[in-house]
Amino acid sequence: MTSLCLQCLLYFPIKYYTKMEINQYLRFNYGTLSAAIMAVSALRVLMAPYPNIEPVMLFTLVAGIALGPIAGFLMGAGSMIVSNVLMLPGGLSLPWLIQMPLVTVYTSLAYGVVGLVAGILGLFKKKWGRVGYFALAAGLTLFYDLATCICFALQFYGPPGIGAALVAQIPFTLLHLSNAVFAFLFAPYVYDAVMKAESFSILSFLRNMRLKA
Repeated sequence: MTSLCLQCLLYFPIKYYTKMEINQYLRFNYGTLSAAIMAVSALRVLMAPYPNIEPVMLFTLVAGIALGPIAGFLMGAGSMIVSNVLMLPGGLSLPWLIQMPLVTVYTSLAYGVVGLVAGILGLFKKKWGRVGYFALAAGLTLFYDLATCICFALQFYGPPGIGAALVAQIPFTLLHLSNAVFAFLFAPYVYDAVMKAESFSILSFLRNMRLKA
């Protein structure tokens, strides 16, 4: 069943687009994308004192829509992996070594799926209005929180703890929905800057952002 769903998910974008149009999503600058992942990761670390208020959703959505599903997946998953390593909660203590790698696996995969979905949607629709970005960010934030909350409950409490974990997650999800506000306010500007930047150059990206300001 899972295999069938995955085939359907990939078939329709490939059927809809020509080979040339799909190949353009494989030619983004991996070096610059890596630098962007590092920058977003550092920003997430700086925002860590504010629970569930983070920049990853904004940049993952834009990366997926503007640069394609692969870039979206790499931005989402990569930002979570790098920022989790940078924050190193618990240092190198035994609880960190045992528990946090698994947390990093499912949180990074969940954000990778967010970028993948955004990228697939971007194959069909490139220009999103503010309301569209808001709705997309809100929906994918709810998906991310639901998926990671269930995984967290299974890891630490087992299946009986899922219900209590979901209830306890509600106030944190309300804070996490600030993602939708960030997308509403900034996503159109970030998208335009990325699309106008030559070869997705960091210098061109910053120059275009400065012109927008």
